[in-house]
Amino acid sequence: MIRISAAIMHHPRRAHRIPSLLRACAPLEPAVVPDPEPDGRPSPLRTAKRAWAAIDDGATHHLVLQDDVRLAPGFAAQLRDAIAGRPAHGVSSFCLWHTPHNSYLVRRAAVAGAAYAPLSPYEWTPTQAFVLPVEHARALADYLAGIPDEVQDDDEMVVIFCRERGIPVVTTVPHLMDHGHAESLVEGHSDGLRATVFTPDRRWPVDHPSADLELPPGTCTVALQDSVCSIRLMHGDPVEHEFGWYWYDACPLAGVDPEEVLDAAAPHLSGLPARAVPAMTEVWAACYLLGVDVARSAPSSAGPGPLMPAAVESWIDQGLTRRDHRELRGDCVRLALEAVRQGMGERRFADAT
Repeated sequence: MIRISAAIMHHPRRAHRIPSLLRACAPLEPAVVPDPEPDGRPSPLRTAKRAWAAIDDGATHHLVLQDDVRLAPGFAAQLRDAIAGRPAHGVSSFCLWHTPHNSYLVRRAAVAGAAYAPLSPYEWTPTQAFVLPVEHARALADYLAGIPDEVQDDDEMVVIFCRERGIPVVTTVPHLMDHGHAESLVEGHSDGLRATVFTPDRRWPVDHPSADLELPPGTCTVALQDSVCSIRLMHGDPVEHEFGWYWYDACPLAGVDPEEVLDAAAPHLSGLPARAVPAMTEVWAACYLLGVDVARSAPSSAGPGPLMPAAVESWIDQGLTRRDHRELRGDCVRLALEAVRQGMGERRFADAT
């Protein structure tokens, strides 16, 4: 039987959020773990050390939440179901929509109709709402206790801990929470704090046709940033670097001919205003490559999963420049959905022949 212990990492500046967050966690009863130095330099790690040690007796799994999250309705029951499906894993309920690898892996799982997305063992682990089996949670608390608070970021330490101990980590698709604030207390963490796929009106995993499907990470991920599509290597490229390989040049790394991508796009781009073509070509490339990846990784999938529109729309919202978003957003979404479908269908046909 799953028994979940819970703790909330809390900063006094957010005291007004605690009552509603506790109600949203019910019937879980999280311990509220305050920052021991609230006037010191911001350090999630400082509070995370104590939150991971605040484990209830008799628990099988321990959840640590941050105090700036917005939980989906029925969070506790959905989380229990998610843990029951992966009881030996680390389970996250959230992933930022612009992370270099993990956000792509979430979108990939959403398009395939999967209820879990495997997360990268090299990119920081989303720790806004993270669960571990208690034996790992205790070990993590001991591990974090030996790291100076000045290191600051708990998520970068958690991924190292899980990788070194061989703990697989997944996130729920859709996520069970979104970020509740536009800004973070930590400098440099204040932009784009949104979930990759958050659909609070859709319960996990009832609406998923392939709830047990878990896609293996590929060798590449696709990014859309500032209206430019790029490809990043899952292994070899430092996660922290800000630049990917331009998609046309890097397509061979993904096993795709770039001219195939452009040929498929041509009928959809012809007749568009010249102003729209550059950005919409990049959107087509990103989403077509995503469709190809899903078709290759999940060949038994009957078609795009029900969360595909949400995953694609969040990619468009995150990936366009402000001007392109203002002027082209609707057209880009329609084009993106068609690109994913064609990438999935045409790659299946090509592989079959």
